[in-house]
Amino acid sequence: MSQDETEALRKFFATFQVEALGQGDANVGANVLTSMLGVLANLAPTDGTVVTTDGRPARLGVNLLISGSASSGQVLDEVITEVGRRQHNFAENLSRYLDGIREQSEKPCATLPPMGAGSNSLLDDFAETQSEIEPLFASRPEIWSRILNEVPTEQLPDLERRPKFLVAAARPGDLEAQLQGLRPGHPLVHLGLGKPGDLAELSDPGAALVEGRFTVGTSCETVCANLLITDPMQMLSEAAKAPDERTAWLGHFLWLCDSDAGPEAPTTAQASNAPETTTERFRRALDYVITQRLNLPEKKPTPLSKDTREATIRWTAFLREMEPRLPGISGALRNLITSLVFGLGEMARIEKGLSFSMDSVEAFARFLVRRMANARTMMMHAGAVAQRRSQIERVFRKLEQGPLDTRKIYRNLNRLSARECNECLGWMEQAGISRRIDDQWELVKDARLSFNDCSTPLLEV
Repeated sequence: MSQDETEALRKFFATFQVEALGQGDANVGANVLTSMLGVLANLAPTDGTVVTTDGRPARLGVNLLISGSASSGQVLDEVITEVGRRQHNFAENLSRYLDGIREQSEKPCATLPPMGAGSNSLLDDFAETQSEIEPLFASRPEIWSRILNEVPTEQLPDLERRPKFLVAAARPGDLEAQLQGLRPGHPLVHLGLGKPGDLAELSDPGAALVEGRFTVGTSCETVCANLLITDPMQMLSEAAKAPDERTAWLGHFLWLCDSDAGPEAPTTAQASNAPETTTERFRRALDYVITQRLNLPEKKPTPLSKDTREATIRWTAFLREMEPRLPGISGALRNLITSLVFGLGEMARIEKGLSFSMDSVEAFARFLVRRMANARTMMMHAGAVAQRRSQIERVFRKLEQGPLDTRKIYRNLNRLSARECNECLGWMEQAGISRRIDDQWELVKDARLSFNDCSTPLLEV
């Protein structure tokens, strides 16, 4: 990372108290913050569409895979539990209210007041399409088009039948039964990996959910979901070592790993004058987003808080560069920038004075993708990475003795070929540790070898 990028990231981490979110581990805190922002975007009531500052539609939604016990535990405690608690309270309180109404009145529930105005508009539209008299104010095709695009006004019994915005299944086979009674919009589906066979068993339904082709029962309803998978036992590592058609669907996800493959999150001091913790901000923002989802018929297009046009162009170019290392990443994370901006904007909405820059959002997004790439490299090539690290350490120690040409370096190091020596020196030069002057290599002043601060020494980032 460049110095400017590192500084932008440092300020961003300080503002959102990333180290505190990870209970002292900034890498875990970054994973927790990403999960919070992703969940806010994934629960947006607009079917994944928001409006940019110039009025153009933009997409939200990112599928997350949390690998490692520390990050998985924090995400379960601070994110999934909070969403689940609100869903339970809503469904239970609504059911009790309607039970009370039914006991007090002999009128059928269908006569309860609707949630919004215009409850008969769709009935009128259907009647006009069937009338022998030609409609006065619109053609029949125009009326059918309105029917296709108009969100039906809901009544309270409709809310009772469709209360879910979070789906959690204990086993892959339970998914279809759980994907019933969904609120309009993309549901958030949480799946936990508990045994080695879970990844393979989730392959077909998981891919269908993220691609929007999961069919519920015998109806014509298909579900497109945003998934959050927790992997506390790091079963992802085994899948990454032997990729096949059963694990290809994991290419739809942003991997958030406890791995120390780097780049390391910058350490920061928590802002002592912050009026609220990031956890409190998330909970209040979550209340607002879910409230808007429940009030869907009244919902207007949600505007993004920042202009993302130029950032999106840069982001697309960055993902294209990363495609050789992470096949499919350009499609999987195309909406990451807008999702992060949406989540951050919702937090900023409820706390006056809280701000963030687009530079910091872009730096954060690139940081996440680089960590994913390095973690994947470590999983797939653990032995080769360990060997290359050992070679780099040996070359580094040799250069501590003073400037040397390449031939003297590898001739004095057993089991190190000229090609391997050149690759190690090239990595060290890219990392800013060594430099070449004429025909000799030397360490830069105050050089420190840290693999966590750089890319994984196997493939270039």
